[in-house]
Amino acid sequence: MRELKNRLPKESVLYVADSRFFPYGTKSRADILARADALIGFLRSQGARIVVVACNTASSVIFPDIQRHVEVPVLGMISAGVKSAQLATRNHKVAVLATPATTRSHCYLRSMSILDPTVEMIELQSQELVNLVEQGTIDGRDVATYAAEVLRPVSEFGADTLVLGCTHFPFLNELMQRVLGPRVKIVDPSKELAYEVSLVMEKCRLLTEKGGEDRFLTTGDPKDFLEKARFFLGDYVAHVEVADV
Repeated sequence: MRELKNRLPKESVLYVADSRFFPYGTKSRADILARADALIGFLRSQGARIVVVACNTASSVIFPDIQRHVEVPVLGMISAGVKSAQLATRNHKVAVLATPATTRSHCYLRSMSILDPTVEMIELQSQELVNLVEQGTIDGRDVATYAAEVLRPVSEFGADTLVLGCTHFPFLNELMQRVLGPRVKIVDPSKELAYEVSLVMEKCRLLTEKGGEDRFLTTGDPKDFLEKARFFLGDYVAHVEVADV
């Protein structure tokens, strides 16, 4: 959301958090696909001109299934993360940290092998780090110790680049950088994805630049989501609606 608004400040965004079905990282492919299908249908019913699947887990399992029957452009996190990593790495060794479901899909490995077969990649997973961010617990010695254990294979593999393969992880960016040190570049796919969204909207003539109010919805408890949204985005989020999806 933050990167999209930085790149496209005059476009209104409809943000739907599937809080009631969190976490996706431990769910089956069929369950994730069903949720993605329902949510994209809801977004289309609200007049969405382009859909951003702002979740690596969902992105890893729904393409190309969703694209076959959605009439508007649908963009996901994986291609953006792979492209960012390929541009960032110097020694052609990349690590990606994701949820268990994303890791099981091996989508990052497959995508990188197509984009640049010379880049070696290892996949790491942690649902617990996702849960900690969701709870607003991003500081403390226990979190740092756990993060260091999860990230230990990065240095053992010799990777000079780490892809944050979950949209929760950028909130742990400073902690991870301290753990990994300055030799490892941490890549946030959100920046590249926002750039890709702007290119697609321009090419497909979807830009309006009319402004308008951004809307935030959740399938869960609106009060709970409002607290989390303000933790991540500050007072920018003033009101949360309920999406019956």
